[in-house]
Amino acid sequence: MSGRRLKGFVTALYETDPERNLLPLDGLSGDMASFDSATLESLRWASTHYVTPLSVILKRTVPPNVPKPDLTGQRVPTRGPSRADGRHTLEYRVGTAPYGEAIAVSIGPTVDIGRNVVVIAPSVVEIDEIAHRLHAEFGDQVVKATSSMPGAEVTGAWSSVAGDKGTILVGTREVMFWPFGGAGIVVVVEDGRRVMRSQATPTLSVREVVLRRAAGESFSVVFHGPVPTLETIAHGVPVTASQGRQWPMVEVADRSDEPPGGGLLTEKAAAAIRRTTSERERTFVLVSSRGYAPAFRCVACGEVRKCTTCGSAASREDSCRRCGAGLGACSSCGAGRFQALGAGIGRTVETIKAFVGDDVGRADEGRLVTVGSERDLIGVHDMGLAVAVDVDGLTMAPHYRAGEDALRLLARLAHTVKRGVGRSCLIQTAIPRQDVVAALVNGHSEDFLEGELASRRELGFPPVGSLIAIETEGRFGAEELLRREVGQMGTILGPAPVDARMRWLIQGQDLQDARLALRPVLSTLRSRGAKVRVDVDPIDL
Repeated sequence: MSGRRLKGFVTALYETDPERNLLPLDGLSGDMASFDSATLESLRWASTHYVTPLSVILKRTVPPNVPKPDLTGQRVPTRGPSRADGRHTLEYRVGTAPYGEAIAVSIGPTVDIGRNVVVIAPSVVEIDEIAHRLHAEFGDQVVKATSSMPGAEVTGAWSSVAGDKGTILVGTREVMFWPFGGAGIVVVVEDGRRVMRSQATPTLSVREVVLRRAAGESFSVVFHGPVPTLETIAHGVPVTASQGRQWPMVEVADRSDEPPGGGLLTEKAAAAIRRTTSERERTFVLVSSRGYAPAFRCVACGEVRKCTTCGSAASREDSCRRCGAGLGACSSCGAGRFQALGAGIGRTVETIKAFVGDDVGRADEGRLVTVGSERDLIGVHDMGLAVAVDVDGLTMAPHYRAGEDALRLLARLAHTVKRGVGRSCLIQTAIPRQDVVAALVNGHSEDFLEGELASRRELGFPPVGSLIAIETEGRFGAEELLRREVGQMGTILGPAPVDARMRWLIQGQDLQDARLALRPVLSTLRSRGAKVRVDVDPIDL
């Protein structure tokens, strides 16, 4: 190795072979192991499942700095004693933020017997909120770990949870591969949020990793969220929900009754905002965020424009952003002019300001009426009114998870409204007779999720089937390699242009063999100079 010193991970020990000229180890980085044999099996699984080198996964088990032993000078164990019954339990508890109280109930019995607890949540704001509530009940047992914290503090949290000391770790998705010190329970908050899955290769999912680890390391898992994900249902996780409505009252502002060319807000929505503001109660107005395509409707007949091939919402462009099919004129009346449904934050603020004055502003301005996108929902509670300016752009977004994602987001919006007579969530739609809207009005997700799962089963999409997307900047002979080496193990679709890249999609019921066959293919492509992105079970299709 030309005298270079390299860091690595010890994954196995063997008897010395005198015939082999092995190099000695110069030393150990710290005095604490970052995984044991049970965790290593999960790490190997992740390497195969996400088609990435094991070394990439192993790096995610260690903290930013070299961890130190505890103050007694003893080596800190990486696992506590096994669970007495050798089993683990799974549960999905339907609810909404703030989650601190519900999580305290979930983990109480585990804390009482001195076992470690790990809580994984989507954002720093939610981590702080949950940790604050848990600290009030459990004191200094609670430690935090987020990507925004200094490295020394993150390493301290890692060291604390790596030992079996009754630690309660509250962290973001980066902690999913940390040693849990024989944890008794892991809590996952809102596993359906996009941030709970890495966007860069490897596209690691907190839910999938935690469920895999739970089976091998015998800890229980409790999910908390407003709507169960189809993946947790497919894993057989039992769902616990209240007998009544799962979220506050939802009303529909039907845009299909309006003549085309109307304003941003229906009169029903504008009147509700005026009334709530006059009563000095707060309103949250949700607008489309980046990543969601706005919907358009025909100016002549009012029909929402959609692709006749795949059914997703269509923009003003000539081709569908999801499947590439031509769009042309309105499929209902043949007209060629379309009106946007929904708008950005700035235009929405100006529209509402016309009838409430300075009582409206952006999320950081502290006004009675707040206009914001999905990211601004974090930490929002006790509203008198919530309004979704455009739900059709969400429910018909150009990806196969659009309906499920829309229901989850709009349920979160409804949960921001405090219970009580005269308070509700108001959603504007030009297609009132759609499954997502029906679920929101009824206050239950079960029927919608059952229908969505049946649709995925028919299409062979996750969680029933498997998908792997391969993207390159340029082709580099990728199509020939993929079809020759992987073509017999799944259906290969593409290539299709995605921004500046070319995308191939591998689809099948079980792509385990394809994952193994992809490793040398990716190595060959990278040796040719290709930048390759692998997206396992991609969201945006």
